[in-house]
Amino acid sequence: MSNEKSTAIQIDPLCFQKRYPANLPTASVVICFHNEEFNTLFRTMFSVINLTPRLFLEEIILVDDMSDSDDLKEKLDHHLEIFRGKIKLIRNKKREGLIRSRMIGASRASGDVLVFLDSHCEVNKVWLEPLLHAIAKDPKMVVCPLIDVIDSVTLEYWPSPVVRGAFNWHLQFKWDNVFSYEMDGPEGPTLPIRSPAMAGGIFAINRHYFHEIGQYDKGMNLWGAENLELSLRIWMCGGQLFVLPCSRVGHISKQRFPNQPEFAKAMTYNSLRLAHVWLDEYKEQFFLRRPGLKSVAYGNISERVELRKRLGCKSFQWYLDNVFPELEASEGSR
Repeated sequence: MSNEKSTAIQIDPLCFQKRYPANLPTASVVICFHNEEFNTLFRTMFSVINLTPRLFLEEIILVDDMSDSDDLKEKLDHHLEIFRGKIKLIRNKKREGLIRSRMIGASRASGDVLVFLDSHCEVNKVWLEPLLHAIAKDPKMVVCPLIDVIDSVTLEYWPSPVVRGAFNWHLQFKWDNVFSYEMDGPEGPTLPIRSPAMAGGIFAINRHYFHEIGQYDKGMNLWGAENLELSLRIWMCGGQLFVLPCSRVGHISKQRFPNQPEFAKAMTYNSLRLAHVWLDEYKEQFFLRRPGLKSVAYGNISERVELRKRLGCKSFQWYLDNVFPELEASEGSR
């Protein structure tokens, strides 16, 4: 069940030379799932329990978003007994989707730091300490591990290169390579990497800061674009977002989503909410590429507009100038 032997060799040796204080903040690991395969979910939980120092792990919070799989009912309850109260299980009374499920999990957390994990992951050795250490130094820093790939069939673990999160004018997330000069110097490949955006499945954030900056947009549906919305909000409202190469988590890439039309509709709806709240005049770049969406409804965004004012957030132009100039440079490209 453990992934120790398969993954430890993927971590840069310089990472193991780093030393972390014993008084790091505690972490609540929030894992939401809907009809996840039982063994996959259990491997995720087991890897966290097995490869996280007890001193730093406050709890694991599982949020069951109305699964109807028999394995995720009594069988799951029975297996959780072996963790002796370290794992809390919340069962949603109706289907909420990933975004609202994460907010439900966060509301029940008591650790200093929230660590959101997808339900099909395996954490690596010394995965948590770099995340907690960065947040201890700066509570407004949001941090992501490097996300390695686990083959969905063979479960073989493939290390990823050092990359940063980004997106295009279609508001589609993508990975960008990191320039070699960014890893020069004494810290070399262990240096934190500034990231314009996060993939969203796996990241850590100070719990109070998460609530202070407005959690997620609860008006968004199911899944999709919430990662970009949160990324923009972090940068534009006084925070920072980094990838930490010394923290690695393996992620099983799903081939496709069930109910594809439903997810596509949610992604469109959520992207529109993001564009109208955060992109300012640059939302026209989005509509230039997706003109059919200009008249599509996106719900009431007044709360999120008010949040942006209350937090004193900077303009999207500032974000382009200071965080992600490569996006503006691609303005003419389709």
